[in-house]
Amino acid sequence: MKEVKRIMVAATVAVMALTAAGCSSSSSSSSSKSSSKVYKIGICQLVQHEALDAATKGFKEEVTKELGKSHVKFDTQNAQGDSSTATTICNNFASENEDLILGNATASLQAASAATKSIPILETAVTNYQVALNLKKFNGTVGSNISGTSDLAPLDKQEKR
Repeated sequence: MKEVKRIMVAATVAVMALTAAGCSSSSSSSSSKSSSKVYKIGICQLVQHEALDAATKGFKEEVTKELGKSHVKFDTQNAQGDSSTATTICNNFASENEDLILGNATASLQAASAATKSIPILETAVTNYQVALNLKKFNGTVGSNISGTSDLAPLDKQEKR
């Protein structure tokens, strides 16, 4: 689980840094903790489950540790196992223009992907991105605003991509 948290944090920080760099006209390179920016992160978890709960908790802890408690605001919502509720949640995150959407489980990935093509989406607990997103060709990266980890072992090989 520690490896998954490390991968998620690295991906999140990279996505946020790229987003901030793309929106910033300043050439200064101050760290996230020294800026006044508060990142809004919407989290859509498909269902309450020990493994999914642990992934969401670990993500929030590591992002908070990296950015600082005063620089991140989480909106964590649970779809209660209903994919149409996940769609509503992710559509709301998109309309609220969250800085990042974390989807936790395949239905959350599909809902977030349908909701936005511009907001960075980070996913966890997805077994097969190619099947989930109906991708014709898949080389291990989605090639859009989506990144994340698969729950398909081995995790160490995913980190190298």
